[in-house]
Amino acid sequence: MSWWLELVWGEGSYALRCRCMSLMAGRGIPPSWSRAGSGMLQASSRKGSQHMKRMFAGALVVAALGTLGCGGAKASGPGAEAVMARQSLEDQRAGLRAADQAMSDAAEKAGSAQAFADFVADDAVLLVDGTYAPKGREAIRAWLAAHPLEAEGKVRWAPVRWDVSADGTLGYAVGNVSVESGGTSVRPTARYITAWKRQPDGQWRVAVAVLNAAKTPMTPPAGFAPSSTQPAPEPRALPPAKVLEEAKAADSAFSAMSVTEGMGKAFAAWAAQDAVMPLGSAGIFGHDAIAKAYAPFTLEAIDLRWEPVLGDAAGSGDLAYTVGRAISTGKNEQGQPEVDHVKYLTVWRRQADGQWRYVTDGGNASPGPQGP
Repeated sequence: MSWWLELVWGEGSYALRCRCMSLMAGRGIPPSWSRAGSGMLQASSRKGSQHMKRMFAGALVVAALGTLGCGGAKASGPGAEAVMARQSLEDQRAGLRAADQAMSDAAEKAGSAQAFADFVADDAVLLVDGTYAPKGREAIRAWLAAHPLEAEGKVRWAPVRWDVSADGTLGYAVGNVSVESGGTSVRPTARYITAWKRQPDGQWRVAVAVLNAAKTPMTPPAGFAPSSTQPAPEPRALPPAKVLEEAKAADSAFSAMSVTEGMGKAFAAWAAQDAVMPLGSAGIFGHDAIAKAYAPFTLEAIDLRWEPVLGDAAGSGDLAYTVGRAISTGKNEQGQPEVDHVKYLTVWRRQADGQWRYVTDGGNASPGPQGP
């Protein structure tokens, strides 16, 4: 007798499945996984073949920049950086939230392909399931033209979590995508994570996006704050490349713990107290909930390891993101080794004690090891 624990984004094809044998056997056989996703947490019998996927808190990445092409609070010209410096943290957060909303509005009017083409960075990366990530504005436009988010109606999205770095140069959002069809019916279709980069002219643009299907929306619990309320670390002023080195080192240490102590322990240990994962029927909010959800994914159940490939960071030294590739190894129903390749986005925030911890994470399957 065996059973499957599924951690999904809402679609069966986007699932973190850990097959646990009877307690006497004490062996986990993982046919598919997700380093963070969005969907349902459920126990079920396995039906048909399973496809392993990593959803490092996966979701769709969106950016918005004003009505003339890029949304959000807009400051341009030689004084743009000075204006940014004078803005409060709450102003910066409001600007990012407005940018996300502006792109959603644009997608609702003109479609997702055009909205992304107008609002992402030139070198943006879009993480979508089953393929290597489209890279660059035109590649993203082409992919969304072939796979429009609004295929069955008008698409819109809204974040449940958004935040920015202390210097207002980097931000992220996590939220829900929905489609309106027939003018009356609105249904959830996906969840997203976006990493944003503020440009020298003051405009916010999406740098990385993750999109995964979901049948239910993330629903924050009572008292949940849309932006971090955790104590901030001591302010720093560093080259962004130096900060990114720190974040990559944290990501590598995170992977090393997964290899030596198990995926479940690693995801619990490296989660920030207010981390948000687009998993489960309503999302997973907070360190304790994440630890509980990932507890079944022991070292015996699954071997998950990864490496960061690219990323970016804020010069204030408190926020960064990493994008990379992962390999998940388990066993199928016949007990044979099963390997799956995954690409991911992880957003990192430096804590008051100086340690880096992830605040959200998501990804999806790749066709091979060359990802993202």
